[in-house]
Amino acid sequence: MVTFPLIPPRALHEWALPSHGLSVDTIDAHSGGQTLRLITGGLPPLRGATMMDRWRNARDHFDHLRRSLLCEPRGHPDMCGCILTPPQRGDSHLGAVFLHAGGFSPMCGHGIIALTTILLECGMVDSTAPETVLRIDTPAGTVRASGFTEDDQVTRVRFENVPSWSVAESQEVEIPGLGQVRFDLAYGGAFFAFVTAASLGVSTQAENIQELAATGRAFLQAVHGKLRLRHPVEPDLEHLFGVVFLDESEADGRAPSGISRQVCVFADGSVDRSPTGMALCARLALMAGQGRLTEGQPLTVEGITGTRFQGRIIGPAQRDAHNPPNSVICEIEGSAWITGRHTFLISPDDPFREGFSL
Repeated sequence: MVTFPLIPPRALHEWALPSHGLSVDTIDAHSGGQTLRLITGGLPPLRGATMMDRWRNARDHFDHLRRSLLCEPRGHPDMCGCILTPPQRGDSHLGAVFLHAGGFSPMCGHGIIALTTILLECGMVDSTAPETVLRIDTPAGTVRASGFTEDDQVTRVRFENVPSWSVAESQEVEIPGLGQVRFDLAYGGAFFAFVTAASLGVSTQAENIQELAATGRAFLQAVHGKLRLRHPVEPDLEHLFGVVFLDESEADGRAPSGISRQVCVFADGSVDRSPTGMALCARLALMAGQGRLTEGQPLTVEGITGTRFQGRIIGPAQRDAHNPPNSVICEIEGSAWITGRHTFLISPDDPFREGFSL
């Protein structure tokens, strides 16, 4: 047996970050199993007077940093992130631009839950037990989030989303290898298509995640360029963000007060591990338009990991040019946990300094 002398390593606290390249600080969390990487230092401020201006600034000038921090080798294909900005509105606390491994998002439901948890537990904003209310400006609009704390820990977050509305029902698209697929459309901070999983021969169980990803990717590719979506004020938001697969029990008409199951696939086949807060808002608006849900009636939804969000409609949205007549305000509740604090190094000679996706 060959033995080697143990060489004492230099103490970690003596190691200094390399002076070359870029270092970026983050705090990571998850809500419902879906990650959020909050960037706390290392990026230049986003420019623009409005949140949409800052969203475009991030998209047009910092996409390489999005890929670097969220794609491999520093992230993974289903990673989500957030960049903080000053608020747009005078009565808001801060602004947030959300991003994912495939691009930028106008809003993010699980992201609001995770962001609120990070801000309160890390002392980035003042916390007042048992409830702290934050107004967060996003490119899709202002979100009101309430964090509930016990012993300095955020136990749950409840947020009022931007207006949601039903768009269209019983649309059809031809998907190669799958035939004609019927779906409904609704908006919950972004546009979502809703499909009964059984109609495509897929299951929303975790062991079928690869099949769900492939089917979702095929659906999104099939409708790309064919759907004519209209946002009341922002042409840059007129695209289908994701497709949501609903379980058989929902198709069979189970009471909406029971627990349903949904799985959202977005970008290039990313599968949301959480129940997807924005999609739940869109679904609530869709069900209300179908007469299957009334104001105040709760709907608990389970994601692919078995975690749950609860949602309900709390009232109609303000009637103005920004919102269609059938717009409603939805409230979503869930929990999040901080998973780590990191400093990422992006060296100029790293062949994967801008990340990669397989």
